[in-house]
Amino acid sequence: MILALLCLSAGVATALEGWYTEEEVRFPAMGQTAPYTIVRRSWYTDDCMRKDEEWKGITIARFDQDRIYYLEPGLEGYFEITPEMLQRNALTDLKAFGAVEDSRGKLHFPEDLFVRTETRKRIGPWDTYQVMTNPIYRDPQRPYMVLWYSHQVDFPVQLLGNQLRQFFGDSPEVKGLFERIRQFEGYPVRTEAHGLGGTVVTTLRKVEYHKDIDPSMFEVPENYHQLPTPDQMPGMRPSK
Repeated sequence: MILALLCLSAGVATALEGWYTEEEVRFPAMGQTAPYTIVRRSWYTDDCMRKDEEWKGITIARFDQDRIYYLEPGLEGYFEITPEMLQRNALTDLKAFGAVEDSRGKLHFPEDLFVRTETRKRIGPWDTYQVMTNPIYRDPQRPYMVLWYSHQVDFPVQLLGNQLRQFFGDSPEVKGLFERIRQFEGYPVRTEAHGLGGTVVTTLRKVEYHKDIDPSMFEVPENYHQLPTPDQMPGMRPSK
């Protein structure tokens, strides 16, 4: 009996520890598409991340393998990319955070890019204060951010920074972005990303520390097949 139990336990993957969050994400109307809202559920460990975004799909990041997978449950398929591929397009993505171009066209995050205001707001169970893109860097053609920070959220901001660097690389631009985020105390409970196409609002609803995360959550299901890379997803690895 003891031998049987030992054999059984040997075949069971050890549960992982990490963080779980739930966020409400509100998207603006785009073309013929009406505004809509999804709930994003995320799991974070030291080497892995998973984001479930309802019908928009699932992202699994395996930083220990330098691989990122986008799963399409309805098709039982997935796309595969590497962080290096994402990093090639990183500068374009970083513009959404309000990066500023200097006279040479190089992106950077000035020390005074974000400023704290006197505005405060209660969001869910948390008291927050407002941080926003400095008005001197705002114009009608440039994205800008409004963030609501709280001291009451128990979530390691450093973990967020580490994974930003793994997604976008350890460039001076990424370091600059994280330094600007960290210069304010607390964690951003809500982010409002204002762009030409409207505003995307992401609001934290729940944050928990779990000691029993199933490792299989960070694996591509065995019955999934690799999908051809769509033309509109540049930088992704073509299917073999």
